[in-house]
Order: sequence, then C-alpha cells, then structure tokens
Amino acid sequence: MIRTTKSEMKNLVKRFLADTLTDLGPLEGDYRVAHLKADISQSILYMSIISVSTLLMLGMDAMFFRSDPGRFLLVALFRVGYVLATILVGRVLKRTTRVRDYDHLAFGWILLTILFVLLINFTRPANYLSASFDVVVPFVVYLLSPLKIRQTFPLAAGYSLGMLYIAFFRNFEFDPIILNAAVFTQVIVHVLGISFSLQLQSYRRKSYQAFIDEKDAKEMVAYLANIDPLTKSLTRRQFMNIAESEFRRFTRYRRPLSLLILDADGFKQINDTYGHHVGDVVLRSLSLVAMEQKRAQDTFGRLGGEEFGLLMPETTLENAALVAERIRHTWEVSPVNLDGRLIHSTISIGVAEAALTDQSLEDLLRRADRMLYKAKEAGRNRVES
Repeated sequence: MIRTTKSEMKNLVKRFLADTLTDLGPLEGDYRVAHLKADISQSILYMSIISVSTLLMLGMDAMFFRSDPGRFLLVALFRVGYVLATILVGRVLKRTTRVRDYDHLAFGWILLTILFVLLINFTRPANYLSASFDVVVPFVVYLLSPLKIRQTFPLAAGYSLGMLYIAFFRNFEFDPIILNAAVFTQVIVHVLGISFSLQLQSYRRKSYQAFIDEKDAKEMVAYLANIDPLTKSLTRRQFMNIAESEFRRFTRYRRPLSLLILDADGFKQINDTYGHHVGDVVLRSLSLVAMEQKRAQDTFGRLGGEEFGLLMPETTLENAALVAERIRHTWEVSPVNLDGRLIHSTISIGVAEAALTDQSLEDLLRRADRMLYKAKEAGRNRVES
C-alpha cells in the first residue's frame, strides 16, 4: 500500500511538471543561448536595484543603532562589502559568453545575497521587519532566479531555514504557536514561488518554441517555393539567382566557374510512347542521378521542360567536362524500372567556363547552350565543351 502511494505521488509530480513546465528537449541549449544576453541584462538590473536598496537601508540602520555606533559601523561595512561584491559580479557577467558560466555566477550571487541577509538579521532586534521581509525574500528568489527549480529551491529553502533559526532560536523568542504559523507561511510561500517560477519559465519556453515553429514554417515555405515539385531540384528562378551571385563572385575574384546544361534526348518520344506519367518518372530519376554525382558546393536546378543546369564554382572547364561525362554515363547505364519494364534514355550535355571577356551571366549561358546544341547535332548522348 505504501509503495502504491509513493508511485502515485511520483506520477502526480511528473504529470504536474509535464503540464506546468514545457520541455524543449534538444532545443533547451539553443533556448538558453538565445536568452543569455537578455538574462544577463536582467540580472544586472536586479543587482543594481538591490544594491541601491541595500545602501538606502543605511539610513534605517543609523536610526536603529544610534545608541551603538560600533554595531552600526559593522552593519555598514557588511552592506558596502556586499555592494562591492555585487558590482564585481556584475562586471564579470557583462563579459560572460557561456551559459554555464552565467549559471555559476548567478547561483553564486544569489547565495551571497542570502548569506548577506541572514548575517544582517543576526544584528537585528527581534521581529525587525520579520512579518513582511522574511516572507517576501523566498518568493523574490523564485521570481528573479534565472536558474532551474532544482538549483533555486535549495537557495530559497536555505534562506527560510536560516531565517527561522535566527528568529526563533538565536533570538530566544521561541513560541510553538508562532513557530508553527511561521513554518506554515513559509511552506505556502515556497509552493506559490515554485508554481509561479514554473509558469514563468514555461511561458518563456513556449514563446521560444512558438518562435522556432514559426521560423521553421517560414523556412519550409521558402524551401518549397525554391524547389521544383516534380524533380526536387531548384526552380529556374532560384537557380538563376544563385548563378548571378556566383558570376558576380567570379568577376570580383576571378575564380574558376563552369556551367553544365543537360537535356534529355528524345523526351517527346518517351511521352508519346509511354505517357506523361512515365515522362515525369524519367525526369525525376534523371534529376536524382545528377544530384548524386554533383558536389555539395554545386548548384543543380531545372531550367524548364527536360532541361537542367549544373553550376560548378571553383571548377575549370576540363574538370567540369569530366563530371559531365560521369553524369552522362551513369544515366545511360541506369534505365528507369517501371513495373518491370526498363525504359532507357540518354542525355546531351553542353559545358562552358566563365571567361574574363564575359559581360554577364547570359554570355556564359549562351556558350553552354551552344555546346548543348552542338552535342545534339553530333548525334546526342554526348558531352561538348
């Protein structure tokens, strides 16, 4: 019976965390990096506010300890030392570029702040602002901490335990009824703080997840707009955009740039004999063969109908002709198998290299196109460059 109860409680906690805190999984690291600058700026803002508040409390200290200058001096030194340490942490935070370093600094500063507040409480008269201040601090820790709950909870709980010890044992004002009420209040504060912290972190993660989903959707729309739906190669517009960019790079740096134009031989006859569906399968297979033979830096696209283009940066005419011959041969010995029927097809390829005399991309395209027609006139199923 006890095991069942523990198991049920464990499952209840898991369901609560799953419902409350969004799990980004592999995106968690990207989420933390994306929010690092914002987290640092926010932490520095909190440090500034708390530092100013700490120094302003010196006026109240002077009033409470006007009859004990020695204790006032000790408290003042504590406050100034804490502010100087906070300034140092803030300066280091500004230079932080890694999430792990930020987490360590944030954890250390929150721990320093809690220890500072507890040490100050040792100097306070009994019940000094305890009705409000001791209740607010744990909630503020949950609210402001950028760390995960498993790191924030020990800090907030440590403050509560230290505060209870100072208030009811160190100051010798132990009252069971008041102690029970204080403990109950702290438990409620921790429950509310954890719940609020989980909701706040979950909201930030959901916002980031929505941002990533929207970004992926836009990228997918852009990808589909640039991809020919039949052959899965680039559309003519996208191919020409990349070709223009590569040609401008050629004119600036004078690096080799070659262009292949491929055309399926007798494609009309394939459509007339087997139907347009088979023709579509042939084009798709041809596109796949060409993309398998190209390099990662090459650009392959459908120029229209059964004509394709392959742009090869950093490639001389001789090397481009070798690639063209490899594509031609691979396609020749790779008949399309359609329901057990082998459909043989060949291609002609024209190859041209960008020249220093070229005024525009059109000059390169025209030369490659002339080589293609030369290959057609020479009997097809060949490469001309």
